[in-house]
Amino acid sequence: MDRTIPLSAAEIGKKCIIEHIAPGLGNADRLRELGFTAGTAVTPVHSAPLGGDPRAYFIRGTVMALRNEDAAHIAVKIPEEGEKNER
Repeated sequence: MDRTIPLSAAEIGKKCIIEHIAPGLGNADRLRELGFTAGTAVTPVHSAPLGGDPRAYFIRGTVMALRNEDAAHIAVKIPEEGEKNER
């Protein structure tokens, strides 16, 4: 069974699938323009030292940094092993 968590809580190196961006996030449209859309695979790849903010994410063939404050508004699911349902 899949579990939904905020992207900011995802483990480094663990592929996730974006479920949705929570309403009320001021730059939600900009994140969607950058590719953070439902069904897209995203993998946390690096955390900044001393607090881990921002974090780097691999998405759609590129690496982007997001503040934890923004990543906390992106709901992701962690697919079960062997599941293939990403864009």
